Amino acid sequence: MSDSEPADITIVFKGRHDHITERMQEHAARKLARLARFGDRLRRVEVVADHAHKNPEVELIVHQRRGAPLVAKDRGTSFSSTIDLLVDKMEAQLRKLKDKRKDHKVPAAKATRAAPGRRRAPADDAD
Repeated sequence: MSDSEPADITIVFKGRHDHITERMQEHAARKLARLARFGDRLRRVEVVADHAHKNPEVELIVHQRRGAPLVAKDRGTSFSSTIDLLVDKMEAQLRKLKDKRKDHKVPAAKATRAAPGRRRAPADDAD
């Protein structure tokens, strides 16, 4: 198990039934660096590989500063291709979460507030 830090995010590697080599860890760290743009929310990434050398089942667990951890899991033919796929999946989850946080208001309410010249005219009482 080893740790490395791209952009203040700790990456922890755990191998079940097999050892994750330095080369595999370097590849994973390079790919996980893409998640650094979400770094203000992320605290730690765990890479858990079961049988890392032959048909690995890899799991990414992303711990955020607030909220529940995000999990992506898949099985592939090689460790590197599985990591590539999981990083794409995790980016999609993080992007969806970011959009959800950003668009938390009702869209119709935003449109009426943003429309210029949408003021009610005073009523005439001259009958």
